[in-house]
Amino acid sequence: MPDLSPLLQIHLSAAVLAIITGAVVFLLPKGDQRHRRWAYAYVAAMLVTTGVVAFVPATVLEFGNSGWGFFHLFILLGGASSLVGIFALVRWHSTRDPAWLRNHQMRFTFSYAGLLMAGFSQLTTNPRFGLIETLTPTQFWIAFLATNAAILGAAMAFVGRYLAKGDPRRRYALKP
Repeated sequence: MPDLSPLLQIHLSAAVLAIITGAVVFLLPKGDQRHRRWAYAYVAAMLVTTGVVAFVPATVLEFGNSGWGFFHLFILLGGASSLVGIFALVRWHSTRDPAWLRNHQMRFTFSYAGLLMAGFSQLTTNPRFGLIETLTPTQFWIAFLATNAAILGAAMAFVGRYLAKGDPRRRYALKP
């Protein structure tokens, strides 16, 4: 295990917690108190995950000497998507328009996919984990693109199968 700074230890712990709580949110029936509690835990873990890593210098694909890199851009993208997902839920509560609930569900599905994409991308491309030194630049990009395409494809299939059709107010846990 690489030597990690306290910020990275917090980031990694919060990310693992977000992965676990996010999975539980998807597996629970929707809209009840358990779903809400786990969803709050997921959002809190994501806020810590992204908030802390904003202060960790880039180790790969850095923009000049800024300390920020390519992966830092996803903090902004993921944060914006989550904020829109929360806003959509607030709008659904006030209007009861199912389109807002569907928007909320889709935003958080892609928030979770983004979390997985960032995690697996870091494992395959971050020098701290030793794999990058064994890759050529072409292999690096193939690993990066293949990992992210697989996770994004799974998220898109999930949205297409469970969220893009049917009544978004259904309360059941995932079923085939």
